[in-house]
Amino acid sequence: MEILVVGSGAMGSLFSRYLSERHEVSVYDVDRSRVEHLREKLNVKPLSELEDISSFDAALVCVPISKVPSVVEALGRKMRSGSVVMEVSSVKSPVIESMRRLGMRGISGISFHPLFGPGLRELSSGKAAVIEVRDLEEEMSYLSSLFPFELIPMGLEEHDRAMAWLGLIHLITNAFLSSSDSYSEELSKASTTTISWFLKVAIATLTQDESLSQELISNNPYFEDCLRDFIADLRSRDFRRIRGRIGRWLERIKPEDAYELLYSI
Repeated sequence: MEILVVGSGAMGSLFSRYLSERHEVSVYDVDRSRVEHLREKLNVKPLSELEDISSFDAALVCVPISKVPSVVEALGRKMRSGSVVMEVSSVKSPVIESMRRLGMRGISGISFHPLFGPGLRELSSGKAAVIEVRDLEEEMSYLSSLFPFELIPMGLEEHDRAMAWLGLIHLITNAFLSSSDSYSEELSKASTTTISWFLKVAIATLTQDESLSQELISNNPYFEDCLRDFIADLRSRDFRRIRGRIGRWLERIKPEDAYELLYSI
């Protein structure tokens, strides 16, 4: 199968590596030097422009959220009827309508979100959320034939609300590192187990490009809801009130198990 990967960033590179072991893969990126760098490492063909692409059976869009609609529209005008366009953005509300319009041109659209980062060593151990474009069953079947990771169907709002909280995590961890930066020496000296593991998680988020973290919150229509609720708890500073509202998490994760894990890793 001939597959076009649009975007040679971290996720585009990850999928190019996996797909090129099984299919004929071409890669396009506005930054041609990145594509050439990828070609030196993988069995992929560089594509200099998105013009003559009617021969491709499928395209995988791995570009920033704000760029997805325009890229999808461009692919929709130039790919042949019967082909497939997939996109992997982490917020679906801004892109879903562009994906659904592909059907008017006889092109199948598939919207999924890898729930893992480019550091995943084996795709078979990962998971991906799948948001229906037109026919969820057919879309999941196609993805299953292409990728080995577990597929989790999610509603559009359900998914984006979950990702709004992920965006908040990125904001919290980065803000903590920024505001405590001048106290890094003291925190390192007096690092408790909790501080130590929180810092590891916080520092790990710095491996994600800041523009991606920014888009994760700027393009999510539900982020302000999450931020409002979180700030309300922060301002209360009332641990009894805050803990009194925690119920469903305790049905999923036992504090004793989490505490034991913290010390056993």
